[in-house]
Amino acid sequence: MKLKKILSFSVILILIMVLAVDAADPKKDLIIHLPFEGDGTDVKDVSPNKFKGKVAGKAKSVAGVVGKALEFNEGAAKFDPLKFDVPKAAMTIEFWFKPSKKFSSGSRMDLLYRKNGGGRPHITFNRGGNLLGHYFATDSAELGIISTYKEFESKWYYYVATQTKKEAVLYIDGKVDGKAAAGGDVRIDFPEFGMSVAENSGGGTFFKGAVDELKIWSVAFTADEVKKAMEDALAPTTAVDYKSKLTTKWANIKSSW
Repeated sequence: MKLKKILSFSVILILIMVLAVDAADPKKDLIIHLPFEGDGTDVKDVSPNKFKGKVAGKAKSVAGVVGKALEFNEGAAKFDPLKFDVPKAAMTIEFWFKPSKKFSSGSRMDLLYRKNGGGRPHITFNRGGNLLGHYFATDSAELGIISTYKEFESKWYYYVATQTKKEAVLYIDGKVDGKAAAGGDVRIDFPEFGMSVAENSGGGTFFKGAVDELKIWSVAFTADEVKKAMEDALAPTTAVDYKSKLTTKWANIKSSW
């Protein structure tokens, strides 16, 4: 019996390590988090950095994937230079987007850009003959991933782009949509030039549609973490943290003694 308890306790320790390892920590890894829960007149960052943004032009609060979202119609969310230390080793950008109408071509629409001028990262539709491009940079080069999508319907899509010193990976709805070699430190221009959601710097390249739960992390999600983040957003009331999972496992083990 004593040996059985020792073995069971060892199993618990292993579970703790497995469930806790590699998980992104919002307290230290989250650079910015825009839940878009306001009334459409301002944008609040709920990450530890508490950045402040403003809505310029037309936007309104609508139902989102998690709570509310912000629907842009020739409007954008603008942020002055974001003061944070750029992570050199890795980053992840994630958000949900829903076009106002189905499209397979058309005028350029910038979903994420720097506030003043160009820069990286840059997420844009209908640019250079590509329906969707994720343009990123290292300390020595500007690179890109071109999506395989041929059209986007008026529905919610989950967008994730990760970057390490080795490669960048684009996911849409939890599936890999493209990869590109990186070969250098991560580069983010938002600390120097600010950030714009749903438009370039006054260029009229508006994204027309809704955006929800935009987050930038200083770590690169794994494929499993991308899928879990999507599942948790779609079913937040059923999401269970590792402590509750641990409690269940522990109860099951004790009941077998």
